[in-house]
Amino acid sequence: MVTALSIVTKNYEETQKLGEELGCRLSPGSILALTGELGSGKTTLVQGIGRGLGIRSLIKSPSFVIIHEYSGSVPLYHFDLYRIAHPEEIISLGYEDYFYQKKGIVVIEWAERMEDLLPTEYLKIELKIVDLFKRRIALRAYGSFYRRVIEKMKKGGYLCCFWV
Repeated sequence: MVTALSIVTKNYEETQKLGEELGCRLSPGSILALTGELGSGKTTLVQGIGRGLGIRSLIKSPSFVIIHEYSGSVPLYHFDLYRIAHPEEIISLGYEDYFYQKKGIVVIEWAERMEDLLPTEYLKIELKIVDLFKRRIALRAYGSFYRRVIEKMKKGGYLCCFWV
């Protein structure tokens, strides 16, 4: 059974707040796979997740580094696969060390580029541009932990945007 949730945020701040709410509900070993076109708010969402984890440093798109590591209450491993052309490049990065160590949260932008390498349990987050400011953000749980995360999001009283 797949549990899903769709949310529309009205601006940058609401997208960050959604990320923060999500970040507060994650635990070490969580893997989030983000998809969406350029400018859809993936990095903005990751910034909010970082805030939810207590990360104080500026989170930016790691497009040239591929992986940034941030320290917080739980480490955040931020992958940006925009410049990856072949799955072999991802394998050479040692992604498995991040996925299976269970010490931090892994968030992957452009996750569709490694879809076949994702574990069976993860949270898929698809971001779509509605208009200049609005974003439709769909969360889809693969695994019982992520189903519970979505259920907590539904019950959590997140008020700055509306559920679809």
